[in-house]
Amino acid sequence: MKISLTTVKGKNINLEVEDGSEIIDLKIHGPTRQLVLGLGPGLGPDLGPGEVMRIFVSTIKEKTFILEVKGSDTIKKVKAMIHEQGGPPVSEQTLNFLGTKLINSRTIAYYKIKPDSNLVIVQSGCIC
Repeated sequence: MKISLTTVKGKNINLEVEDGSEIIDLKIHGPTRQLVLGLGPGLGPDLGPGEVMRIFVSTIKEKTFILEVKGSDTIKKVKAMIHEQGGPPVSEQTLNFLGTKLINSRTIAYYKIKPDSNLVIVQSGCIC
């Protein structure tokens, strides 16, 4: 299992835990903005590029956008969906998934984003 932490200052910390672990005791000292627990590659359901799935996009101030996306959707299209729901303009968004900054021209499938995954949005030049 992968555990990704984002600190208040924006530093990403990635941890890997053996898949056989039944209990994880994680202690965090100091302020943390985002904690994401996710399955490693190949452990979740694989959807075809045209199948619709739900994902979550959270801001630093804990606002969450719920999106219906396809594996073939580009990250730029996802940003446009966020903007349509009242989020910042596409040009001011940076999306992260498990500590990786997402590139506009790549797709949901490229990053192996699974149903019910949580992405993190950071608006350039502000604390959202």
